[in-house]
Amino acid sequence: MRNVDLIPQGDDVLSSGWLSEVLERSPEWRYGSVQVLSATRIGIDHGMSGRIHRVTADTKRGGSRSLVVKQEGAEAVERELLFRSKCAEHLRGSIPDCYAGVANPRTGRGVLVLEDIQPAEQGDVLGGCSDEQAKAAVSVLARLHSTTRVATNDARLKTLPRWRAVAMESDEWADRLARASQRFPEIVTPTVFVGMGDLPEHVPVALDRLRGPVCWMQVDTHLDNVLFRPNGTAVLLDWCNAAIGPPAADLCRFLSEGIHAKSRPALVSEYGDELRRRGVETTKAEVTAAVASALLPVVQSAVGWAGSSGLPAQGRAAEVCGRWLLSVVKWWSEYYGH
Repeated sequence: MRNVDLIPQGDDVLSSGWLSEVLERSPEWRYGSVQVLSATRIGIDHGMSGRIHRVTADTKRGGSRSLVVKQEGAEAVERELLFRSKCAEHLRGSIPDCYAGVANPRTGRGVLVLEDIQPAEQGDVLGGCSDEQAKAAVSVLARLHSTTRVATNDARLKTLPRWRAVAMESDEWADRLARASQRFPEIVTPTVFVGMGDLPEHVPVALDRLRGPVCWMQVDTHLDNVLFRPNGTAVLLDWCNAAIGPPAADLCRFLSEGIHAKSRPALVSEYGDELRRRGVETTKAEVTAAVASALLPVVQSAVGWAGSSGLPAQGRAAEVCGRWLLSVVKWWSEYYGH
């Protein structure tokens, strides 16, 4: 649903009147008008985009219910709504239901009203997860990738957003790598610094090796964007950056942060097994090689963030960055270190 005149300023989107108007216009909502009882900010510092509130409300036809209201840029909301129009049926139960979504390109504001997955445990890139939890999230990725897999020349892709990974310019890379080594000298050691000096020269080769069938990707796949239900299944959040691209890039991004290094081979194997169970013809060697290629742009991203001028010196963001950097540098050393 989209109406350019519908979105009020600030957190007035949490009002009973506005939410009732939005929800009652949506065919996905069956419970009538709402009376907001409380609104609590959630997801702060946990790697999710936008401004998010958990809203508890009485409904006209469904009793008390809990919703998640996410304020986001108009383009991001339109991206998520597009993704859901193509993929929601394939992922029923593995992503939150969307009850309503509106975007105002003129003001750049957008809002999503989503299912509140409860009870559930939110993933945490700093806390890590169990192997079973990681397997559950990988299973959802395999489900997404297998059910949306198409050839790169498929005409249906022309109007869809694409994953745009490119090699960093050499001057910028030298600056980011130097700054990362100054901030995290115990991670970007002199040996690593020298070994990664020409990494952007290898990124285009790695990206070329990823050419082949593409699919919808979550793009920013990490544990902060995963909820785990009590029955062990995973729910993936935050689809505002979803795009068409190589499936191995999605898998590699997930495995690079908060996942035990020793568990990666088994998870890659499990992912390949799940693809084959869903009719995708691929081998373990092919999946492993694709993940190895996808690692180089992931390393570039991690080092780029560690060397960015906007990274705070302390706090959760700095800790998350350092942990991610350590993870990808160790992984890179296994494949490409000297």
